[in-house]
Amino acid sequence: MNVDNVDAPAGRVVVVGGGIAGLAAAHRVLRAGRSVTVLEAADRLGGKLHAGEIAGARVDLGAESMLARRPEALDLASAVGLGGHLQPPATAAAAVWTRGALRPLPKGHFMGVPGDAGGLGGLLSDEGLRAVRRDRELPPDAPGEDVAIGAYVARRMGREIVDRLVEPLLGGVYAGDAYRISMKAAAPKLLDAVRAHGTLTDAVRSLLPAPAGAPAPPRPRPSPVCAAASADCRSPSPTPCGTAAARSAPGPPCGG
Repeated sequence: MNVDNVDAPAGRVVVVGGGIAGLAAAHRVLRAGRSVTVLEAADRLGGKLHAGEIAGARVDLGAESMLARRPEALDLASAVGLGGHLQPPATAAAAVWTRGALRPLPKGHFMGVPGDAGGLGGLLSDEGLRAVRRDRELPPDAPGEDVAIGAYVARRMGREIVDRLVEPLLGGVYAGDAYRISMKAAAPKLLDAVRAHGTLTDAVRSLLPAPAGAPAPPRPRPSPVCAAASADCRSPSPTPCGTAAARSAPGPPCGG
């Protein structure tokens, strides 16, 4: 909802629904200087966000956390006076129930997309592991302006890794289908990394923190266009080289 461009006479705005989306919209309306009335059929506000009790323990029955790397929800919490109530989650070992057992969540992944097949034993079948490793043998596959995360990962690493790791993580965070979730909206850093590297594996690795004491990873090699136009790259105005390099793959623009 873009309340900055609402073409209506000054007066009261009605928001239908008092879930988190309706309350956020009402907050935007108030900040725009309008009066607002929220209509909610239930006996409480909050929608899917509510608490309850299980076996005597007070728990969240809806979403219990939000992604801290995206600032929108944190900014909204601060804007409505809840910033001081935000708490980082307690450290705990995550696990995945798959193939009849509870298995530790593998390390070395970004939003469920692995940077290495080494830690996926037990989580995937032998064929699933081979599919992940085949990513390095595939030619570069630039995603263009945007692509669905699940569809792209399945194309590079097979559907099994999507169904058993990417979908459980993304589906839980974004309450959607990983095969339809926008990479540009949900994981823009991954989209940028995919554009800069020849394989999805290398793209994920570039986003992971280096192990303690490990040397810094090498920077991606410049594209052939940049190499051929190094004089332009060194000039004060390297726009022609940068523009051409952005169309070549793999490799970053000049000086990237």
